Amino acid sequence: MSSPPDHRFAPLPLWRAAGAFLETLFNLFGAPGRLAARHTILGPEHKPILNWLRCAEALMRRLLFIEASHYPKPNIRPLLHTKRARKRRTMEFWPDKPEQWRVSFRVFTSADRRLPAGKLARPERLSAAHTPCRLEAGGPQTFHSAWPLAERFEALLRVHNNPAPYVRRLSRRLHARPHLAAVIVRAPSELQHRIAPADHAEI
Repeated sequence: MSSPPDHRFAPLPLWRAAGAFLETLFNLFGAPGRLAARHTILGPEHKPILNWLRCAEALMRRLLFIEASHYPKPNIRPLLHTKRARKRRTMEFWPDKPEQWRVSFRVFTSADRRLPAGKLARPERLSAAHTPCRLEAGGPQTFHSAWPLAERFEALLRVHNNPAPYVRRLSRRLHARPHLAAVIVRAPSELQHRIAPADHAEI
């Protein structure tokens, strides 16, 4: 059985740039499974990985925004998120099976979704589990879990490979709350340098 056609509205060069960006993440930090298998990452290395992921997420949000703008406003009243009762259950994830991970791509933060019209949240302050520790051969060090980074990387790959479900959800949200469009286009200042032409790119 053949796979369904991949309908994308954003210019192909933009999707190619996103693909090249993700390939750069692979080259720099390894695949999501390899990243998760490391378990712990020291603070000095954690910071650049997190920065690259933020830039990649910002680029992907802009692509999803372009895609969502091509979807017409639904004829029915747009429905906002409603709470659903969820049963807690224990789930196990293994580094070598990223396809089984339960991940999500965050287009909006919880604070963004609650914003009144005309107001924006402060830039999101992302954090990861960390434990300060003093090493014998050096000064204070901070240890970070590698799993949050790996899960965000895996979520990026899934959005890139199959953006349609994310685009449809985003389109419905934007029709319900158009002012949230301003949140999507926010991006770290480093993003413009990360997507420079290959012969001028710097890491």
